[in-house]
Amino acid sequence: MNTQKTRAEMAALYDAALEDLMTTSDVQLRQEAIEDGEDLDKVAMQVKTTMRKAAASANRQRLARAKERMYPSISAQTISSIHLPVEALKQIIQKLFQTDPTLGLAFRDGKKQTDADWQSLYEDLVSIGAIKPEDHEY
Repeated sequence: MNTQKTRAEMAALYDAALEDLMTTSDVQLRQEAIEDGEDLDKVAMQVKTTMRKAAASANRQRLARAKERMYPSISAQTISSIHLPVEALKQIIQKLFQTDPTLGLAFRDGKKQTDADWQSLYEDLVSIGAIKPEDHEY
């Protein structure tokens, strides 16, 4: 089977599944989930979490594109951070906050920061000139 044919078949299956889902009532969906032994509260929380992550990712992408348009020279600098391991980014950022008391940061609800959060923070610090990427290339 060739790749193009496989993609077409997968797209057709996806479309059929989506059409089936859209024509199924909420009551039927709930009943099927209960019959399958699903915990509806858990499923709802998983969907909510997934949607929030997707929205955050989309917002980060929009922000990155906006930064690129506003500061084209900076986007070339931040590309080097892609090659840095997340642990290295954390160390660079933590060291900066220890040595520069003028910097401040608030975390959301005191929750653990994702790798994307660290990457974004690093890029923000580069964009304001607090970090010079050429000093930290690996």
